[in-house]
Amino acid sequence: MDQLPTDQQEALRKTNTERLRIMAAKTYDVGDDELEAMDRTALLDVIATDIVARRGATSRRRSEKSDQVREMELQLELKKMELEQRRIDAETELERRRMEVQAETENKRID
Repeated sequence: MDQLPTDQQEALRKTNTERLRIMAAKTYDVGDDELEAMDRTALLDVIATDIVARRGATSRRRSEKSDQVREMELQLELKKMELEQRRIDAETELERRRMEVQAETENKRID
C-alpha cells in the first residue's frame, strides 16, 4: 500500500469493504470463502499489490516500446548516412569524369 501515491491510497481507504472484496475478486484468484474471511487490511494489500504490479507491467511495456522506437531511429539514421555517402560518392565520380573530359578536350586542342 505504501508504494501507491497518497491520493490513490486515500481513495482505496475510503472505499467500502464490500467494494474492496469485489475489486479483490477481480484481481486475486481466490474463492468466495477466502475473500469473506479476509479483513479490510488484507483486501487493501491485495488490491494495492495488483495496482503496483500492473503499473510495473505498463512501465516495462513503455520501456520496451521506447527501446523499439530508439532502434528504429538508429536504423533510420544509419540509412540517412548511407544515402549521404552514396550522394557524395556520386558527386565525386561525376567531378572525376568532368575532369577527364576536360583534360581530353584540352589535349585535343593541343594536338
